[in-house]
Amino acid sequence: DMPIQHANDEILRRMGRRATRQSITDTIRKLRLEIPDICLRTTLICGFPGETQAQHEELLEFMDEIEFDRLGAFAYSPEEGTPAEAFPNQVDEETKLTWQEEVMALEQDIIFDKTADMEGQAVWAFIEGKLPDENVYAARTYRDAPDIDGYVFVSGADRELMTGDFVKVRITGSLDYDLTAEIIL
Repeated sequence: DMPIQHANDEILRRMGRRATRQSITDTIRKLRLEIPDICLRTTLICGFPGETQAQHEELLEFMDEIEFDRLGAFAYSPEEGTPAEAFPNQVDEETKLTWQEEVMALEQDIIFDKTADMEGQAVWAFIEGKLPDENVYAARTYRDAPDIDGYVFVSGADRELMTGDFVKVRITGSLDYDLTAEIIL
């Protein structure tokens, strides 16, 4: 989880972040080189005081370039006592929400592509429970945070599985945010 918040250098500076777009990009490239199956998650803030349309578009370009595996976006809200609360050029609520929607729409496209790319891969899955009246289990991989990310729906169990079991599965398909899989071990 790399809570980068934004990708524009001026916005990052005004947020008090020590990173730049280039340093973030370099870190991500190094992580992906060293850990090819890493799952990168981040959070972004849309509509930070003074943010312009051009800076928002730069954020979208960055997202399209980096393709985070998981991403959450939040409309900026002033927190009492913080420097940003008093910054000039507060972005109006409608614009913040529009920008947040645009970020999440782009991330949805990225996630759907990444989910589809998982097909055929073998991964370990953590069983969370059984679906009623079916021989299908809800599970998660190392990529999936509880209550945030999708499930892996596992079929083909030749034995009863218990919550907490780890099984090796082959991903057989994708359903937007969720995956389907069959047990291989």
